[in-house]
Amino acid sequence: MPSPPLLLAMAALISAAIGWTATRGVRAHRASDGLPRLVVLLARIPLPASLRALIGGKVDGDGLVTAGLPVDVTAPVLVRARAGGAVAGMAFGMVFALLVAPLLLVLTPVWVVIGRLGPDRAVARRARARRAAIVEALPDLLDLMVICVEAGMALDPALSLAADRLGGALGEEVRATLSDQALGTPRRQAYRGLARRTASEDVGRLVASLLQAEELGTPLATALAGQAEALRAGRRQRARDRAARAAPRIQLVVALVMVPGAMLLVLGVMVVEMAAQVGIAIGGP
Repeated sequence: MPSPPLLLAMAALISAAIGWTATRGVRAHRASDGLPRLVVLLARIPLPASLRALIGGKVDGDGLVTAGLPVDVTAPVLVRARAGGAVAGMAFGMVFALLVAPLLLVLTPVWVVIGRLGPDRAVARRARARRAAIVEALPDLLDLMVICVEAGMALDPALSLAADRLGGALGEEVRATLSDQALGTPRRQAYRGLARRTASEDVGRLVASLLQAEELGTPLATALAGQAEALRAGRRQRARDRAARAAPRIQLVVALVMVPGAMLLVLGVMVVEMAAQVGIAIGGP
């Protein structure tokens, strides 16, 4: 088995190599703005193109769109990050096993899998957070649209004004939808593209309501107000569900932490009192 100084030198060399590749001059691009820093650093690890293609595999474009990332520039970065994560996981598993116990080398494939799947988990986490932010801002968008429509504005100008005032991820998606319409995309197709990009059932129901109101000629303000109220009711229900799920966790924390702590405190006081009484009894008058 190599000596500990040699193992430490190997670990320092690997860390220095990874740090050098992470800080060297690499051309910046838009994908770095949306991806976590760790994913970008893993993508900068120098590997052969054939190895990257073998480990990286194919990228789900819909997942990147839902996360608000440009597919054309983010997909190559994600492929490189997958390969870099697998190699980094293998290096970490080997160094960790050599430093702690050689038998832990059997866990190296586990670290490889974790490093390979890490970038995808980061993108999925970003997509979930973005979808939650869109659903959270949707009632406010509808309220702004109701005000604009009741003031006499058409649907597209109302959407544009509401998106500009609201901002955020939902505002970006609405502006992208209006840009698609300005470039010649039919309204129905552009609205369905909005529902597909957000991957949200609430946005899908809103799109269906807008298209139905356009086809049947129903009052748009009434449909939007009803949709906003339904979304707020759903948001209140989700908050109640989260609170209901949190109650058992709080009880578990109380049972595992606070109750044993209180029992230890009581037992400690009892032990001190008994020790004092035993001392008095032994010492006598």
